[in-house]
Amino acid sequence: MNEEPFLRGDRMFDPDKPIQSQKEDILDRASFAQSLGDAILKYKEKDSIVIGLFGAWGSGKTSIVNMALKRVQSVTNSEHKPVIVNFNPWNFSDQNQLIGQFFDQLSSTLGRKDCAQRCKRVGGEIKHVVLIL
Repeated sequence: MNEEPFLRGDRMFDPDKPIQSQKEDILDRASFAQSLGDAILKYKEKDSIVIGLFGAWGSGKTSIVNMALKRVQSVTNSEHKPVIVNFNPWNFSDQNQLIGQFFDQLSSTLGRKDCAQRCKRVGGEIKHVVLIL
């Protein structure tokens, strides 16, 4: 039996934080994340989609999302890059706060410099709806 403690780099312990890239993936989830990113890029319909990952706490869902998003960002140019709204519904205590923050995040995402002009206009209109809520 190996008596050496688990070492990652020069650290004995690693904080329970999601990884950001394939370089950090020691659990071989990168191929799944890359396939997820490729599936997002292949989606050409006009309707939006929602993607959810289900798994136990600490199973690596956020790490997979981070790697999949890196894949999407690395293979697309700004003209054809999908608009991805990253929203975590667990951060809010009541339904009104959740709805308001969702539309605020949607508005912020659509108003980014790398979004098309039409998206920016819609983002501004959504911002007004959030103020009314």
